[in-house]
Amino acid sequence: MTINRRRFLGGSLAAVATAGGLSGCSTVTRSTDIAALNKPVALPTYKRFDGPKPDLPRSHPLMPDCFYRFPQHPTKVTNGAPGNGQTVTGTTLTSNPIPPTADRNPYWQELNKRLGAPLELNITAATDYPNKFATSVAGDTLGDLFNVDSGFAYLPQFLEARAQDLTEYLSGDAILEYPFLANAPQASWRGCVFSGGIRAVPIQRGIMSSNTLLVRQDLMDKFGVDLGSATVDDLQKAAKAVTDGKKNRWAFAVPPTAAVSAMLGLPNGWEVRDGKLVQSRELPEHKEMLAITRQMVKDGVIHPDGVAKNNQKVWFTQGSAVMTQDTYSSIQSFYRRATNDDFSISIPVPRAADGKVGRVLLGAPNNSIAAIRPSSPERTKTLLRILNWFAAPFGTEEYLFRKFGLPGRHYTLNGTDPVLTKDGGSEVCLGEFPIQYLADGPYPAYFPGHPEAVDTAYNHFKAILPTAIMPPTYGLYSPTQSTKGKILDTRMDSLTKDIQLGRADLDAWDDAVADYRKAGADAIRDELEQALAIKGDK
Repeated sequence: MTINRRRFLGGSLAAVATAGGLSGCSTVTRSTDIAALNKPVALPTYKRFDGPKPDLPRSHPLMPDCFYRFPQHPTKVTNGAPGNGQTVTGTTLTSNPIPPTADRNPYWQELNKRLGAPLELNITAATDYPNKFATSVAGDTLGDLFNVDSGFAYLPQFLEARAQDLTEYLSGDAILEYPFLANAPQASWRGCVFSGGIRAVPIQRGIMSSNTLLVRQDLMDKFGVDLGSATVDDLQKAAKAVTDGKKNRWAFAVPPTAAVSAMLGLPNGWEVRDGKLVQSRELPEHKEMLAITRQMVKDGVIHPDGVAKNNQKVWFTQGSAVMTQDTYSSIQSFYRRATNDDFSISIPVPRAADGKVGRVLLGAPNNSIAAIRPSSPERTKTLLRILNWFAAPFGTEEYLFRKFGLPGRHYTLNGTDPVLTKDGGSEVCLGEFPIQYLADGPYPAYFPGHPEAVDTAYNHFKAILPTAIMPPTYGLYSPTQSTKGKILDTRMDSLTKDIQLGRADLDAWDDAVADYRKAGADAIRDELEQALAIKGDK
């Protein structure tokens, strides 16, 4: 069977969603060929960028670079423009308000000049992106560069058909031609390998994307409550002490599942135990976590809308929630949102009942991945040079412009730290212009104007990283997970909320887990075990 890869999947979504429509790919002969789907490849060589020295020592391989301030004299690290004058199109997303279009946006206009190519982006709100991605696939309108919906069914086959195989350009030392892409650790590249080829580039976040418990320390001090390094009992006591429903103040914006999971020693999704993969949902500790958060709802220490709805950033910033669950990278946005000068965030170290540091569940190395439309070698290299420019690391002149725009219009300096202006917030998309979802450099622990927050994060990392765990199945592909995973997760997440809200009995979890296994989890387990058996780096 012969398939024109550039036009493949340009038709109906039905064709996308069927195994038969993808079975013609040369490397993947069957949608359930676990060995072919998970075939390894020589990963890109890692070469750390020789940039500004972090202000605090990296005491662990996963420790992000920590900076108190932006360097006073950022270095320009590129020569000329990476583009060749040809328009570059793309599909990407944003979690912030969509920025003004290029004709009304001086930042975007300057970006085009620096790239040496007009950049035309189709930008979609993050919550709508999976639907937009599917529609763009069906209409063949993804463009030259596109952020990939990781939940898209039959992802390896799709990427093999519709994305440039980047192996010859990036595998091994070949990546050194793109030094800022080479600055991505190999753990990030593992998430870009499908069907024996490098099919994408990583959108790095490292452990900064991990969920944790953030605490309004200024409010805890005001109420005289000391949480410190907390067990489950400590957390529950502190929650009751700071909650006052009559004053519209609750301990938690949302159920603190990340902290409680760490305190109970839960797996990071799947985990190998006694030679076999087990899923967190199967374990009694997971049911205990449900019982604890259910009791928190019953005790009234979680915001009344914290389970059914989610407006946690507003609640936490305004003080109607004293604690919230969010990522380390969100700390900067919270300080930007703060309206009072004494606003302060702390991050308690979770502890098990025996007092030992809890086992923190780290996020995946990447926020997402992005791919390139198949093209000629010359065009592919041009697009890689542009992605390399997008990934310019912290401390460079390119990074300063990419994140903060033009001095005067988009940011002013507080010492050496850039501070976004109103125009910067709008035109640079709050410092997160959507090119960051096409390529990005390592995410530092840097919170402009708040060096104390850097110390807070650093001390927390030092405490939790020795026992923290990455997702052990990251970079592995399960066909059943691809086609049934979203449905299975939605069912279990719905029951989780019903149990927490008291609409379902805790014991309903046991029957649901049994159904979950029969409906696909056992098949996912078997496929992931096969993938683990062949996993390796050449």
